[in-house]
Amino acid sequence: MRLKASYFSISKPLIRENLRRFWAIPALAFLVYFLSGVFPILMAYSNLNTLSSYIAMSLNNQQPFYMFAHLVFPIAAAVVIFRYLHGISSVSVMHSMPFTRAKLYNSGLISGLIMIVAPIILNGLILLAISKPVYNQYYSGTGIMLDTVNVFARANILNWIWISLIIAFVVFAVSVFAGMLTGNSLMHFALAAWFNFLLTMLYFVFVAYFSRYLYGFDTSTNLEEFGLRISPFLNVLRSQGSFDTATTIFYIVSFFILLGITGFLYQKRRLERASDALVFGFMEPIICYLITFFGMTMLGFYFDVLGESEWYMYAGFAAGTVIFFIIGQMIVKKTPRIYNINGLKSFGIYCIIAVVFILGLKFDVTGFEKRVPDPAKVRSFIIEEYFNREYGFYNNQYLTRHPIFKGSSEEDIFSLKDPENIAAVTELHRSFTENKARFENIKGILTSGVHLIYNPNSSLPTSRIYTVDYNFYRNSPEFKKIYESEEFKNFYAPSNLNYEELNQIYIVPEIPFAEPVEIKNKAEMQELIACIDKDFKSQRFEDMASLKHKYASVGINFKYKNRNSDTPEKLLETGVTYTITDNYTNTIQWLEEHGYGDRFIQKANDVEYIELYHNVYNRDEKNFYPGNTVENVKMKSLKITDPVKIQELLDSYEYTNINYNDYYSGVIVYRWDSDYQQQHIDDYMYERFDEKFGRVVASKYQKQIYFNEGNVPDYVLEYFN
Repeated sequence: MRLKASYFSISKPLIRENLRRFWAIPALAFLVYFLSGVFPILMAYSNLNTLSSYIAMSLNNQQPFYMFAHLVFPIAAAVVIFRYLHGISSVSVMHSMPFTRAKLYNSGLISGLIMIVAPIILNGLILLAISKPVYNQYYSGTGIMLDTVNVFARANILNWIWISLIIAFVVFAVSVFAGMLTGNSLMHFALAAWFNFLLTMLYFVFVAYFSRYLYGFDTSTNLEEFGLRISPFLNVLRSQGSFDTATTIFYIVSFFILLGITGFLYQKRRLERASDALVFGFMEPIICYLITFFGMTMLGFYFDVLGESEWYMYAGFAAGTVIFFIIGQMIVKKTPRIYNINGLKSFGIYCIIAVVFILGLKFDVTGFEKRVPDPAKVRSFIIEEYFNREYGFYNNQYLTRHPIFKGSSEEDIFSLKDPENIAAVTELHRSFTENKARFENIKGILTSGVHLIYNPNSSLPTSRIYTVDYNFYRNSPEFKKIYESEEFKNFYAPSNLNYEELNQIYIVPEIPFAEPVEIKNKAEMQELIACIDKDFKSQRFEDMASLKHKYASVGINFKYKNRNSDTPEKLLETGVTYTITDNYTNTIQWLEEHGYGDRFIQKANDVEYIELYHNVYNRDEKNFYPGNTVENVKMKSLKITDPVKIQELLDSYEYTNINYNDYYSGVIVYRWDSDYQQQHIDDYMYERFDEKFGRVVASKYQKQIYFNEGNVPDYVLEYFN
């Protein structure tokens, strides 16, 4: 009992003395919280809705002054309270008093906690006293209003108090831990600030190495979120003002573990090492190696950007190791006299560790790159690719987290579960690993990222991301298997839309100046959706992946219920778009039967001429590079006015090129004669530099078109060759 009482004992007079001496810290903290949070609210109290966004940002702890206070004042409290440990005379006086080390540590700890808690609690009480309804509107990425929320509710204020205390407590605990390792106040403050971000920094540095060396390593948004979640201070940048239960428990447990470790270190601290940079010898190589590692990484990746060869990066690693090891040694030794046999041994140990680390990644000793999940252990998967993201056969990928599809919600992204699809995706994954050399040397051709996520709803999903070329994609039997499967088609088909009420269907022709079709009749909308649904489900992968220009785009606008929201009965508006291609026979037939067919047929009579170019990338020609527009590059061209040839080109052109170094492109110059075209004439003008007049002039609308290998007419090949 005596040991327990001694270990957890505190000195009230010592706590009162600390608060008397360092009252300025909580006072300043209170002023920062008050002037940046409470005061603006009081000044605009009669019309608080104008401050709704600011109040929401403040109570989410994303306001800059709040973030400053959460970081600086806990660090300052830890530094000033334990400053006596950093002077030889002061540490001797304090430890000569009738206090045990445990009592000194506990009293200092309680003093600091009071200093950082009081300003937050006081400002929180004021906010609770002046709270009243203030509404903020939230919109979707498409500009549709999703919800109206009272951002100044008492629940939000209580949540702000709780989250602010968690942040301040953890920052303070880390800062006290740094103080137990250091022997002077400057080093204490520097390490306290650094340690609060150290784990996050290490996390992102390792992610950078893994993405650089490990083929297929996925650097998705989830990795960034996980890295920010390590620190409660940084977690507010990704959260909306609250932490989930697991994260909160992690922070609380970390707080008490840090306090326990710090208390143990206080008992072992050698008082005679006051004023040294570090008081524990085992910390010297750790701090030095960390400084060297970050410096080596920084210079290595910087050199990698500057040079074309991988050896530039290794030269940067070597230079960074030497330079920052010297700097690290000087910091931990607090002297420039570091050139001795012990320093050389330490340098050699670090070099061995660094070389083993780099070689281990370089040669993939863990087998990460070739590891393909066992289909029997895969319950579901997500596949995302962006070859046709702008144009493609389905461009509703961004909505797969949106509850507009039956059986989906904001929290549960759609995943494929059919055993045949799982077998196909693992085989696709294996083909990516087997074609590593091909994909890592892709230059000058059309590519796309392919994202694979296995068991996405599990606590530890497996994910990979690869860059593949278009020819591999369109010839892949695994892509064909997945995208033609009933499971995939049934989810994205119009018949799976979770709408309560159809608003309208808007059909936009591929012809730039053609009048769009707007359908509002409920029966006609249902008929058209049924046709699109039938065509979508029967479409072959070869047609889905084709680069041939589309026939039209169909936008379906509707109202739906978000059953996961706080107001599930409320109808929200949104829309999806389906691409109509030439093989949508039922849809095209429906449009023709209703008298809209002529609007979607591209006719030679609507075109003045088509001008074609052979784009060849020549490094010696400084005035040309892939992607340059034809208006500002002097090139040989073929102007076509023959209606027969124009019609042939209109029927066959593609929307992008595959080979960026050698391809055929062109422009369609349209006429405009109809009333609709005249009303929208400004939409079909563009500016270009005319060399004849030496100025920018308005010109008729020109549509960029492309022709890839196998689709270039013979007379075009003969002309340019």
